[in-house]
Amino acid sequence: MAGTSESSETPAPRVLARAARENLGGFEQRVRRRPGLGGAAACLVILVVVMNFLVNGPENIWGRGVVVVGLLSVTSWGYVWSQRMRGGLYLFSEGFVDAAGRRLVSVAWSEIRSIEGEKTQFAIGSLPAGSASVYEVAFTARVTGREAVWRLNTTYMGVRELARHISRRSSVPIT
Repeated sequence: MAGTSESSETPAPRVLARAARENLGGFEQRVRRRPGLGGAAACLVILVVVMNFLVNGPENIWGRGVVVVGLLSVTSWGYVWSQRMRGGLYLFSEGFVDAAGRRLVSVAWSEIRSIEGEKTQFAIGSLPAGSASVYEVAFTARVTGREAVWRLNTTYMGVRELARHISRRSSVPIT
């Protein structure tokens, strides 16, 4: 499956602990997250503005404020990005655990009720510019017993293959 790693890449202890607590079986593979290009582009623009203010900007409180706020924004985005990239979706024999920053979501294959896919095409004028796929996995949460929905989007590498894998393992067709 595209975007998955070798099984030698062991999940974090908190992911393994959650999988053990939820009886998700043995670890099989990790699906990495992709860095967001929109956030990276925004950070680049902010850095250009900050550098311009450092070199040519006004020597007053507003100019210094723009530099400080810009650097804080880029630093905090970098921290969130690194935390998100360290996580991923970990597939186990009986379900998966999604880790992003401090958040952990675990779902057993037997809890999945439906998988709905949607593909959006983007165009510039009449020329196709790309597409994005989103899959919503509906499941019954163990803790609350209520229906919950987990979205798989293009932040996951190989999201189509991932959705097919989840569909196969849970025996729930993609609609």
